Amino acid sequence: MALSADPPPPAVAPLPPEAGLASLYQEIILSHYRAPKHKGALPHASVSAEHRNPLCGDVMSVQLVLDGGRIADAAFSARACSISQATASMVLDRVIGSSVADAAQLMARVDRLIETTTPLSVAENHEMGDLRALASVARFPARRACVRLVLSALREAIASA
Repeated sequence: MALSADPPPPAVAPLPPEAGLASLYQEIILSHYRAPKHKGALPHASVSAEHRNPLCGDVMSVQLVLDGGRIADAAFSARACSISQATASMVLDRVIGSSVADAAQLMARVDRLIETTTPLSVAENHEMGDLRALASVARFPARRACVRLVLSALREAIASA
């Protein structure tokens, strides 16, 4: 007597690696939004700048304490979307303690990261840490302005010194 075997389950295509990566990136952005680093007033700031996105109404203010050519401390305040606030959290965390020149290089990398035309090298991508999560923004051109809001305010604050 032959036993009938259950038919094999239908083939399920595995998720592309990008699907898992996109989920991880989304979680990193939400984590920085929910518990941002360096959010609040910096009463002893030496420079500050505020930028607005007139298309969505977001407002980002960046305050810095500059010591020579180094960013000794930084903070932000915002009435802005999750991507803008997460970007501020991640970028300021990276620039505190760095030179102004290193901060400029980091901002240039973030700009390249959110553009699809000039990818980062493997080494640069590795150095980005949590900022790599912003790569997911490249697929949504309208959201690039959310990242650039922070970068613009930081650049202006540095330039005003």
